Amino acid sequence: MKTAVKKRMHRVASKSVRTTPKPARTVNAAAAIQQIGNDWARYWNAGDLNRVVAAYAEDAVYLPPHHPAVHGREAIREYLQTPLSHGVSELAFDVTYIKQHAAVAWDVGTYRMSVRQSDGTTKEDHGKYLTVWRRVGANWLIVADAWSSDVPLLHEAHSAVGLA
Repeated sequence: MKTAVKKRMHRVASKSVRTTPKPARTVNAAAAIQQIGNDWARYWNAGDLNRVVAAYAEDAVYLPPHHPAVHGREAIREYLQTPLSHGVSELAFDVTYIKQHAAVAWDVGTYRMSVRQSDGTTKEDHGKYLTVWRRVGANWLIVADAWSSDVPLLHEAHSAVGLA
């Protein structure tokens, strides 16, 4: 009996005992975020607002230029209806970089799009964006989305706000 107990104790003692938890596997966000961004632009250009808005977390914030922050997925949907219905089209993104820390990632890049003017012509707009993502289950969702144009405001607009 003593021999059997000693053998069992020796087996237990010789097994490697992990004292620190195994680190959680970090899922690389870059490929998923790149694809979601491409899909976002494709859905926008197709006029599919529901699929565009599906990329946002319920508690997301959208930070468009010259407008107060828009909080929440449904408010973002409501806000985006206006530019979509006014003919903002040919949207494309060019990712500069995507960084990640655990379940949070951010991507920085540029955009270009066509904006229909009141006279029926279109004008190109281009600028930069910053999007913050959070991993929720198996999905990456947008939690903060900000962009601004590199196209200068018209002189009249600058005068109206005291910048000229």
